[in-house]
Amino acid sequence: MANLPAANVMHRKTRTAVSVLAVAMEVAMVMILVGLANGTLGDIAERLQNVGADVLFQPPDSSLILGATSAVMPLKYIEIMKQVDGVKEVAPVLNWLVAKIRGESRAVNLWAVDYPSYAAISGGLNIVEGRALEQPGDLVMDTILAGATGMRVGDTLPMLNREFRVAGICRAGAGGRLYARIQDVQDAIGTPDKASFFLVKGRSAFDAEKLAKALQEKFKGHKITPVAQVSQAMQENAVGLKQFKEALTGMAVIISFLVVLLAMYTTIIERTREIGILRAIGASQAKVVQLVIGESFLICLAGVILGMALAVASRWFLPHVFPTLVVQLSRQWAGIAASLGLAGGLLGSLYPALRAARMDPIQALNFE
Repeated sequence: MANLPAANVMHRKTRTAVSVLAVAMEVAMVMILVGLANGTLGDIAERLQNVGADVLFQPPDSSLILGATSAVMPLKYIEIMKQVDGVKEVAPVLNWLVAKIRGESRAVNLWAVDYPSYAAISGGLNIVEGRALEQPGDLVMDTILAGATGMRVGDTLPMLNREFRVAGICRAGAGGRLYARIQDVQDAIGTPDKASFFLVKGRSAFDAEKLAKALQEKFKGHKITPVAQVSQAMQENAVGLKQFKEALTGMAVIISFLVVLLAMYTTIIERTREIGILRAIGASQAKVVQLVIGESFLICLAGVILGMALAVASRWFLPHVFPTLVVQLSRQWAGIAASLGLAGGLLGSLYPALRAARMDPIQALNFE
């Protein structure tokens, strides 16, 4: 009797395989989609932190997702900021979202920078081939984007109704994936002397919060964030992220609930005579419920394990196909996805279990 749930699962291999796969897809979907959201935000924050700035200075009501920031702030802010005690260097950045490269759809952040001030903050681009930004029309792209697009030093890239030339390739991991001179992009989009945001370097990294407060007093209403706090602020303030996760978890519970409900309900109908025999030889209602829920638990457990394996495989596979994607799997969401798969499946098995337990043994034995 103790081995009946496992025996029943193995007896109906096709239905079991389909049910396990459905639960696995739900678990993998939760982990991958949340991992993509967290990975994208985490990558933006990490790349910003790796630049070396202490404070991020943005326009009022702007998003910490830098690709959504337009060129609205005048460069004259730089001289005013340098008058604030503790400010060592300020680098303007004009952010532009590049949608296509070589005819292929891409979503790449172009950072148009004043290279001398940017280099003073970051130490300069880590060039692995070619040179940095020196001449009009120069572009520098990171190693990941260069590998994804197949572009090399000397190639031209039509963009913003102009011809840009790849002057160098830098090591990935900091700032944007594509760099240009700020003057070139300002002229191309018609925003002279404007920037999307400023990177501020303090005289001491330990005083970043004090520096942010001092700048906030000087520029009231502007969004000024210590770079070390950007990642947490993104997670807390990203518009729609919390709602997205809630909707995703709700959908996951519904999927596993319906899959297991359908699988176990049809199984109970097919096994009506078997259940009648069990009742006739003395199995209690509680024992029948235990058998059905045990079978459901084994299906869900196998689905959860397979789903986690699929998520880990996808985390390895997706960056190979889409190099600029970042998938950040976490133990917390692995646990949440597993709990959702198990909870939804066990809830889905309750009605079939209760229906089986309430069967009249005599009528079940006569069932055709």
